[in-house]
Amino acid sequence: MAEARGFSLLERFELKYHIPVEWADKIGAFIAPYCEEDYYSKITPGGFYWITNLYLDSPSWTFLGWKKKQLLDRFNMRIRTYGEHPAQDGTFHFEVKRKIKNICYKSRATVKGINPGEVWHMAPEEWPCKGEKDRKYLKDFLYKTSLHNAHPRLLTQYKRRAWFGLREEYSRVTIDTGMRFREENGFDYTVDPHYMQSTGIPRFFLPGCDAVLELKCPCSQVPYWMIDLIRFLNLKQGGFSKFGNAAAEWKRIYENPRRFKTPYWTKLGTTLEENLY
Repeated sequence: MAEARGFSLLERFELKYHIPVEWADKIGAFIAPYCEEDYYSKITPGGFYWITNLYLDSPSWTFLGWKKKQLLDRFNMRIRTYGEHPAQDGTFHFEVKRKIKNICYKSRATVKGINPGEVWHMAPEEWPCKGEKDRKYLKDFLYKTSLHNAHPRLLTQYKRRAWFGLREEYSRVTIDTGMRFREENGFDYTVDPHYMQSTGIPRFFLPGCDAVLELKCPCSQVPYWMIDLIRFLNLKQGGFSKFGNAAAEWKRIYENPRRFKTPYWTKLGTTLEENLY
């Protein structure tokens, strides 16, 4: 279990469900005999910590197109870090998330102390990786960016509360909410909430829901307590793609500006300022 937490490669099932975020404590109580809360959830007030992902794709949105076509073998690429306002030279995880039919394969290479954009200008032996496995997966990451002409497209964020299973080699429960994004064509991880667009909006969720519950486990070892949780909450499986939804909003706002309408609350705020000043 400890080895899986600091993984370089994972093979797993991922089951997604739309839920109200208010269910988080109820879910935590139900799985408490089988799970341990994630370290960052433990030290964060309220249990929800920020995750920041920089997604890469080609100018013609190759990876997004694969997803829309529902190809049976596809992947996307991202560079992950943690915190609402991450350091530009902190710890970054270069991840390739591949999906073959219903099984997800996730590789990760970790570098520390540099901006992720610098690795393209360094020799492999100079990369500040944790170990040789990280170096191997980072080489593969860079090869794929060259092969598909992938570069930064979208910076996404969300808040997560998470648990690890205590008895399985790898099992994980996560609740994500507060999804948002902005366009990013470089490696700038600066976040100003005023310039982030929300994808945690009703049209991406089932009625009454504002969070995504994910149950993750090895293909050959689905814990019985996960099945009990599904039955206890009467959950119905539903999809949610943070990258796909962010790209859809980006296209709606920037590629089709005539279809984008200023939110009504923004108009009210502008009118109020005019009246005050």
